[in-house]
Amino acid sequence: MLADIHTESLAELLAQVYSEQATPNGPHILGSSLGRGDIVEIQGGPSSGKTHLLFHLIIDCILPSQHAGWADVAVVFDMDHSFNIIRLNHLLLSRLTRAGGLNASAAESVAQQSLKRLLIFKPSSTLELAATLSHLARHHSSQFSRQNIGIVAIDSVSSRYWPDRFVAEQMRSSLTSHIQPGSKHVTSLHHMLLALESFSRTHRPLIIMTNWGLHSLNNSAPSFYRQHLQPFPTLPSLRLAQSNQSTEINMLLPHPKSMPSLTSHITLQNIDTDVRCNSFETQGGLVQFAMLLRKSGSSVV
Repeated sequence: MLADIHTESLAELLAQVYSEQATPNGPHILGSSLGRGDIVEIQGGPSSGKTHLLFHLIIDCILPSQHAGWADVAVVFDMDHSFNIIRLNHLLLSRLTRAGGLNASAAESVAQQSLKRLLIFKPSSTLELAATLSHLARHHSSQFSRQNIGIVAIDSVSSRYWPDRFVAEQMRSSLTSHIQPGSKHVTSLHHMLLALESFSRTHRPLIIMTNWGLHSLNNSAPSFYRQHLQPFPTLPSLRLAQSNQSTEINMLLPHPKSMPSLTSHITLQNIDTDVRCNSFETQGGLVQFAMLLRKSGSSVV
């Protein structure tokens, strides 16, 4: 009887109360506000604007409240080891001088203070990423106990796709030759997702994962991409397709219900200029792109 009663830790309870009382002033994408506790996937091909969009969300997080920011800490896991802090600083200064109306000296001062709220980790493997996520709460309490973590970003979650796939294939061969009923082997990606879900429950940041777009679902543009990472969070409405994977693949996958759910999925694509699209400004000029947004419980926005 007691096993049927829902239980949660004090940290989870406090995180839920804080989330309900917090002001919903998160970044806005296509008129939709992304808030605390949301898990967002940004997927797209090369040079489609994934990291550029992430830069602007990070800026929203680390800017002080008087400049329409959260004044929170942003944690970035640079899996590609290519996170361009100079470019981020340029966009930050541009935001402060153009939208904020500050002169160059004042903008530089605000930018320096804002960048102090940015943490960048450079894991060399998915398991190292999982281990870092598992200790992130302790690091936060010892280094930034008076500040909230507003964003946890993984750029890109696909960076270790081929090494992880090679290991998964070896595990699958081993399980096939020594199969036992109900046997499972937890992959490094699953370890990472479990650590990410645990941190999300206790601290409820906005979690953003950029992801490669390898295979389009159809030949028309713009189009969503097929998910190549397994296991990987998905929208609750799409979990049925994931649960229908073949038995051979399921030997390495957790049950879909045990995985965290995406709140939103964003697809970015480079498209021809004659197609209706959105745009953003970069140092090199105006870049046009297509943005498709899927949210939990809704169709394409």
